Amino acid sequence: MREKWDLSRASCLIAEDNPHMRTILRSVLTGFGIRSVFEASDGAEALELVVDRKPDVVLLDWVMNPFGGSEFLRILRGDRDLVISTMPVLVITAHAKRATILEAIGIGIHGFIAKPIAPAILYRHIGEILERQEMHGRSKGIMGPGFQKPARKLNITDISNLAPESQPDDEAGLALL
Repeated sequence: MREKWDLSRASCLIAEDNPHMRTILRSVLTGFGIRSVFEASDGAEALELVVDRKPDVVLLDWVMNPFGGSEFLRILRGDRDLVISTMPVLVITAHAKRATILEAIGIGIHGFIAKPIAPAILYRHIGEILERQEMHGRSKGIMGPGFQKPARKLNITDISNLAPESQPDDEAGLALL
């Protein structure tokens, strides 16, 4: 896995209801070299921006009012447009309970980060999501709806080792997010 990705051509949507957190995330993303950063304060606004801007990655807070991450993700994954329904989504939330993680995986996410975030972890997740997409195509999540086990195991955090192995169970898969 590359240790440095060029993210200057990537675009990102921040769907977060806390304006202070949006400012922090914007600052971190621009520090990574991402030049196109869009912001939404709830899931409904985020859906509009996804359709209009088609960002490369969505950073999604799980708990927003009145329209949260779960509702956003269900609508996104059900869209008829394949570009929209396979939009990479990285959940960033303070609500990192097992039930929340399993629900998000079940709907279809590409990664999960608990707040407070470390910029290095965020950078790694974004880089790996974009690299997996480039290497293996778009998907509706790493283990969500329509997930099919690859012929060879793709370790969620390190796809440089493509040796055939068994697929991790749900518990082990959570640790890899």
